[in-house]
Amino acid sequence: FSALVVVFLMAAYLPKSADFSINTDSTEKEAVIMQTIIGGLNQLHYDPKDINDDFSSKAFDLYLDRIDSRRQWLTTQDIAKLKQYELKIDDEIKASTYEMFDLSLKILDERRANAVKYYKEILADPFDFTVDEKYELDGEKKAFAADKAVLKENWRKAMKYEVLSKVVEKMEEQEEKGEEGEKQSLEDLEKEARETVLENYDKWYGRIAKLKRSDRLSTYLNVITS
Repeated sequence: FSALVVVFLMAAYLPKSADFSINTDSTEKEAVIMQTIIGGLNQLHYDPKDINDDFSSKAFDLYLDRIDSRRQWLTTQDIAKLKQYELKIDDEIKASTYEMFDLSLKILDERRANAVKYYKEILADPFDFTVDEKYELDGEKKAFAADKAVLKENWRKAMKYEVLSKVVEKMEEQEEKGEEGEKQSLEDLEKEARETVLENYDKWYGRIAKLKRSDRLSTYLNVITS
């Protein structure tokens, strides 16, 4: 229900071609969207929630999880900057303002730009698979990185895991082909795996770079309606 409400209103008020960072009229449209969503939920929802500090705190936690569920971008320092709004989202909803959302976009853009540098630098050199290391895959079990250094180290382990997974896949393919197939050395398999992971991440971040403000605002509004 919440997703349908947001999609409908976004389509009605936020044309894909709009530049919301400089168009003041877009600010008015976003205010109208917020007012319309809250008004609609209060009228149509069977059990509308009170928009208060408790609501704000829950929305804040859910939003952080939605924008960085894998704990790969934000640091605890970033969370501290955003936390000033933890109990103010309800006030922003009532005033139809987006200060917390705007700040989150600024921080995310900076961290994602750093992430591109991280994975490109990390994937430029071979990995040493003789070193025994552990990496938590479940975002729900991971904490936000304490600082940029820890974040970069997390990226190194993540890339190492993905490359190793690709290497294992290629080795299994070679075994299935048996003597008929061409045998590649571990070094060659590792190099090919790094190239594949690099290509995949370049494509992924290319798609992220194309996201418009309206696309990202939809995530925030869906958090509120959820």
